[in-house]
Formats: sequence, C-alpha cells, structure tokens
Amino acid sequence: MTVATTALGISMVFLDALIANVALPDIQRDFGVGESGLQWVVAAYSIGMAASIMAGATAADRFGRRRLFAGSVTVFTVASVAAGLAPGLTALAIARTMQGIAAATVTVTSLALVSAAFRNDDERAQAIGLWIGVANVATASGPVIGGALTETFGWRAVFMVNVPVGALVLLLTGYVAESREQRVRGFDMGGQVLFVVAVGALAYGLIQGQQLGWGSVEIVTLLTVGVGGCAVFAWYEYHRRDPMMDVRLFSRRAYAVGIVTLFSVFFSVYGMLLVITQYFQNVEGYSPQRAGLLILPLALTIMLLSPVAGRLSARSGPLVVARTGQPLLVVGLSVVAVGMPVSVGVVIAGLFLSGIGVALVATPVTALAMESVPADRSGMASGIISAQRAVGSTFGFAVLGSVLAVWLGHTLSDDLRQAVPDASARRAVADRIVQEANPHAYVAEIGPGRPLPAPSPGMREAIAAAAKQDFVQGCQISVGVGAAICAVPMVLLWTGARRYGDRRGTP
Repeated sequence: MTVATTALGISMVFLDALIANVALPDIQRDFGVGESGLQWVVAAYSIGMAASIMAGATAADRFGRRRLFAGSVTVFTVASVAAGLAPGLTALAIARTMQGIAAATVTVTSLALVSAAFRNDDERAQAIGLWIGVANVATASGPVIGGALTETFGWRAVFMVNVPVGALVLLLTGYVAESREQRVRGFDMGGQVLFVVAVGALAYGLIQGQQLGWGSVEIVTLLTVGVGGCAVFAWYEYHRRDPMMDVRLFSRRAYAVGIVTLFSVFFSVYGMLLVITQYFQNVEGYSPQRAGLLILPLALTIMLLSPVAGRLSARSGPLVVARTGQPLLVVGLSVVAVGMPVSVGVVIAGLFLSGIGVALVATPVTALAMESVPADRSGMASGIISAQRAVGSTFGFAVLGSVLAVWLGHTLSDDLRQAVPDASARRAVADRIVQEANPHAYVAEIGPGRPLPAPSPGMREAIAAAAKQDFVQGCQISVGVGAAICAVPMVLLWTGARRYGDRRGTP
C-alpha cells in the first residue's frame, strides 16, 4: 500500500511537469499573453519546486513524512483546481507556484516513505525501482495526456485531472505507516530566504528582460540581486554549522561535475520542450494532441532506457556511460535545431537521439555524484541533486524562451519591410506577432480608429512567411544555446572527472 500510494502521488507531480506544455498555445490565446507569459506558466512550477525541495526534506523529518505527504497532496490538489479556474495569467502563475512547492514535498516524502517501509535491502531496491518506474511512465505520458485533454476538453482540463487522483491518494494515505528521522536537522531559515530571493530574482529578470528592456532599472536590479544573492547564499551556507545546502560537497570534483552535468541536461531539455511546443503548434500548425504525440519519442526513450543505463553503469562504471550519453544529447539537440527548417521528421530524429542521451547521462551521473560523497552526507547530497534538477529546468525555461523572444524582437520588424512597407503598420504587425508568439498573428488596426492599409495581394502570406522564417531561426538559435550549454559538461566529464575513471567511477 505504501508503494501504491506514494507512486500514485508522485505520478501527479511528474505528470504535471510536462502535461501543461502542449496546452501553452491555447493558454496563450485565452489570456492574450506573449513569450514571457508562456515561460511563467511552466517556470512557476519549477521555481516552486526548486525553492522548497530542501526545506521539504527537513520538514518531513521533523513533522512526520506521512503527515507532510498527505498535506502536500492536499495543497497540490487545491492548487490544481485554482490553476484550472484561473481567470488570468497572474492567478495561473501563483497556482502553478503552489503546485511546485507542494510537488517538492510530495517528491521527498514519498521516496522517504518507501525507503522506511522496507527493512530488507533487496525489497527496498525493488520498491524504489517500481516507484521510479511509475514516475518515468507519468513523465512520458504527460505530453500525450495533455494534448488529448486540451484538444477534447480545453486547457483547463490538464489541471482538473489531478482532482480525482489527489482524492484517491488521500484516501490511500490512511494505510501508510508514519515515519520520521530520529535526529532532525535544524531549519535553515536564512539559507532558505537567500535561496528563494536569488533564484526568484534571476528567473524573473531573465523572463521579463525582453518585455521591460534589458537595460531597464528593474531588470538590471533583479539580475544584480540574483547574482549577488547566489554569492551571499554560498558564503552563508559555507559558514553554517547545519546548512540547508552543504556547499562543501562541491569541493569533491566528481560531485561538482555531476551537478553541473545534471543542471545542463535539465536546462537544455526542458527549455527545448518550451520552444519545440511552439514550433509544432504555432509554426507548423499541429493540434495539441498531435504535438504531444510528436514529443513522445523523447519522453518514451528516456523512460525505457533509464533502467538500461543503470545496469550499464553497474557493469562498466557510471563515468563510462555518462561520457557516451552527454555527446549523444549534444548531437540530438543539434539535430533538432538543424532539422526545423528541413522537416518535422528530422526534428523527431533529434528528439529520439536527445532521449537516448538523457537516459544514458542522468542516471549514471547521479550515481557518480552520490558515490563520491560520504555516507553520512548522502541525504544532503541527494537533496541538492533534486534541487538542481528543478533549478536547471527553471533557468532552461527562462533563458531559452528569452533567447527566442530577443531574436524576434531584433529581427522581425526589419524582415517584414518588404511585406509591409509602411513603418508604423510594420511595427504594429511585428509587435502583435511577438506579443502572441505566433507567426500567423495579424492585426486589423494599428490603434483605435487607425486601420492598417488594405492588404495588397499576398500581403498576409508574405507576412506569415517572413514571420515563420524568423520564428524557425529563433527556435534554432534557442535550442542551439541549449546544445552549447551541454557541451561544457561533456568536456568536464573527460577532464574534470578523469581521476575517477576506474570501473566504478569513484575515488
């Protein structure tokens, strides 16, 4: 019952990580938001997870894992209802943040409950394997289920589907035994506040930069606070006797390389999914359901090959497998970028290669990092890894979405010059297309009572063609940035971790 209950709970969390992606264009049309609005729908969830996952582990040990699991499932379910009923973007972003906060605690408490329920090591390993398997299935199913729900019932259904699942989980929680740690770490309030401020300021500045202006006082202040906050957080945690995040672990080279690699993986893949969803629906014109099916090769490959990667790591050492997976991920992302103006088939091939790369790097690198830390710090090390996944996806959404927005903002107006000769009309068309993040957007008026000039023969087609070309180029550059970020740890896995190249990949 513990495995069934926690696996069902974690399936909601992992399903919601991707289920909203294919609904983004519909949310965009309903709320009339641009690229930054789309970024907030997905980034708010990751920010909530990143900000609370370390604190969630401490709270679970202090107050009881089952109690906090049930409370978090309740908050997640209520926040899902709020997201499904949201009247505007701000309300939706707040609800998604609350979902992310609850999701972080569901994740750490569910795994801890499974571990505590089995005294036998072999049984515990099998239970955890089943728990991970359910999580992987939920992740792979997210785009497909999200597409089907959006196309059949509308985008609000992707959040409402959590209500019956959450109610069932709460009913089953009564059959789960309570557990908690004998020695509980103190709650690091200062570190928690610094972490939230640093991550939140950086994410907000990166997402809103194109809209408010990269040189504006607000954005410069936010980015400065974010970068400075990260430095202060590291200094503060280093001098804490009982820190929320023990930064001393990063002095271990294998652990540091593992963290950097995992950050790059989740940064590039989740950022790419934000971009590729818009490419499939706004550029190619596919339905939400078909877009979800087109993303399936990535998610399904990760789900099927992750257990294989674990067995290969046990046989050959995690470093050997990771050194194979990271280059495949870089190649896969590059194929996605190159393939966009060629054909959807090439893009699908790139997603398939990316999925192989993620599977062959995420599990081995996690093992490499965990094997390099002392046993008494394994809980802390695991929490940092979980937080790093959420931080990576947050900044992937923020940075790669902003790369696309910046490209469109700088190129679109000039590229529409031939299709729309009138300067004021051209700016109006460009602004509307950028605002709606859709190359097929077209305005009828520059402003109240100021209609656009009567479209000449082929004007609409010329506008759409120029905008589509710019969108594709922007998507290519955005995904290319993700590939470049992944190339850095690809080198580090050969140089920074070379002393750990024995069979087990550990010191």
